[in-house]
Amino acid sequence: MNSFAYPLVSPPSQPLCDARGKLCPKAVGWSARPHVHCALPGPIGRRKRWNHWCITTPHWMLALTVADFDYVGYGAAYFLDLETGQGAAHSQVRPFARGCWLPDTPIESHAFDHPRLQLKADEQPGRVRLTVAAPDIGSQPLQVSLDIQRPAHLDSVNLVVPFASGGFHATSRQLGLPASGSVQLGQKHYQCVPGQSFAALDFGRGVWPLHSHWTRAAFAAPGGIAGNFGSGWNDGSGLSENALWFGGELLPLDCPVEIERIPGSPLTCWRLTSPDERVDLIFTPRQRHHARPRFGLFHADTSQWFGHFDGTLRGPGGECVPVDGALGWLGATHARW
Repeated sequence: MNSFAYPLVSPPSQPLCDARGKLCPKAVGWSARPHVHCALPGPIGRRKRWNHWCITTPHWMLALTVADFDYVGYGAAYFLDLETGQGAAHSQVRPFARGCWLPDTPIESHAFDHPRLQLKADEQPGRVRLTVAAPDIGSQPLQVSLDIQRPAHLDSVNLVVPFASGGFHATSRQLGLPASGSVQLGQKHYQCVPGQSFAALDFGRGVWPLHSHWTRAAFAAPGGIAGNFGSGWNDGSGLSENALWFGGELLPLDCPVEIERIPGSPLTCWRLTSPDERVDLIFTPRQRHHARPRFGLFHADTSQWFGHFDGTLRGPGGECVPVDGALGWLGATHARW
């Protein structure tokens, strides 16, 4: 890992925990830029480290996960061809997280190394080099080579939330990162569409409850418009990860966002609304990816729908901002870990 790690120019200085692994009260809250150093000195066996990338383009989507749960490391890749509806998925586990490198801050290199799946995010000044290699994903080899830009003006949701159980969750939601490069799946070559391809990073660290559940929706569109909405994690804490981006500038939402599934088939639409009328969106799925990794007595059940958002948002001055076919996803997870 050290051979490709790039040190932060201005590393976060506020520790997440004290030397015993207890949450530092000064770390609690949110900010528009990462400022918390998320080292987890303990308790061993309950610590969770999670980096999830999602790349959206008009023709395909790619989801990548690297996770370290102390007792096991997990790497996963899912590719979806939006034109044909065909998807390909592959995942691997490593006992005691061997071959899994996840740092303590959101803007550092990370990797998952397994003979049948290699994921690598190489952090460089102002950008990330994202590569993936898998010899057999859906009976085809996968090669990914992407450049993810980090515009200096782009804000992110950075949040630390304590749980009533004594645990805590630190996250950095980074949306609307411009993406370029390509994916090779078998004999088919896929290219990013300039100006319409975006990456999102979900960075999570903490001591999470044994039984966890959450729902999250996110999208990004040209012009620096994006949204992040969640429920489950932060309910009852008085803190929220709900936010909108306009021109890359973050607008946090004070009120909850209702994420409701319209009754119907597994690919039925979802409605997202907020009491202050800043959010009024319909999410229309194109495809659903279902993953159920199991590690002995522990497991996670995740459904992730990929599709597009339509509707309206309210900008900082109350102005109406239309959303028309913005690519994104919606995920729901129930876990015992």
